[in-house]
Amino acid sequence: MADNKLSEFLRDKKTKSADVTINWEAKRKVWVQAVKDLYKEITDRYIASAIEDGSVKVSSKDKQITEEYIGDYTVPELHLQVGNERVVFSPKGMNIVGASGRIDLSGDMGEGTIIREDHGWAIVAARVPKRKVIPLNEESLLEALKTVMRQ
Repeated sequence: MADNKLSEFLRDKKTKSADVTINWEAKRKVWVQAVKDLYKEITDRYIASAIEDGSVKVSSKDKQITEEYIGDYTVPELHLQVGNERVVFSPKGMNIVGASGRIDLSGDMGEGTIIREDHGWAIVAARVPKRKVIPLNEESLLEALKTVMRQ
């Protein structure tokens, strides 16, 4: 009897999943644009004065990513040069558990994670025992940069 219910459940799931089609191309375009918009917010809003006075030099580099369902695509990395230190914002992908995208932040002293959630971008402040995220803003970006850069 249990086998019949299980088989019925699985058949039902298959039927329902056949009705759902995901436009992966559209999702990829939204993801790449969201990354570009984040970088623009960082450079034009949060660190604009540091760029203007020469404290930070900004560059970007294309990164190739391969993701299941999406395939190969190109997305930019953001590079910040601060004196002799470099901080890199490197997209990991959009198909991740618990968010709709991830960017790894790396510097001389460590790494951090920025995720894209339904309400916007957030810094992952802790992973264990429970994931804790802080909305991305000038203060949280400052704390993230302090974590990955030499003091």
